[in-house]
Amino acid sequence: MAYYKPINLVKGDDLPILVITLRDSNVAANNKILSLTDPESWQPLDLTNMQKVEMKFRRIDGTGTVHTILCTKNLPFIDGIITMAWGLTTLDGTSGDYEGSIKITFIGGKVLSIADKYKFIVRDSL
Repeated sequence: MAYYKPINLVKGDDLPILVITLRDSNVAANNKILSLTDPESWQPLDLTNMQKVEMKFRRIDGTGTVHTILCTKNLPFIDGIITMAWGLTTLDGTSGDYEGSIKITFIGGKVLSIADKYKFIVRDSL
């Protein structure tokens, strides 16, 4: 399991909309040497047969999911790109360190939870 580069956010905001490339940290991207510390070296996931992509969002020191956010697959699906829009109240909680994990539901119902996580640093607004 690895974390992607942290994303800085502000408590109470509803933006930015995130454009995320889902990648497999176990497979090297074309013309790249696989490195666990460099997500750009990881192969993008093919989203063609995926029915639903969600991000589970929670505090790092918490025990449960704060929000589940439905993501949109972007064309071309073979590039592994999704768009994630924050809910109107997702970032209204306590400031601090959060993480997000991706859960993919394939056509036919099989589920894959991505081990690599996104780290979010939510600060108080000024």
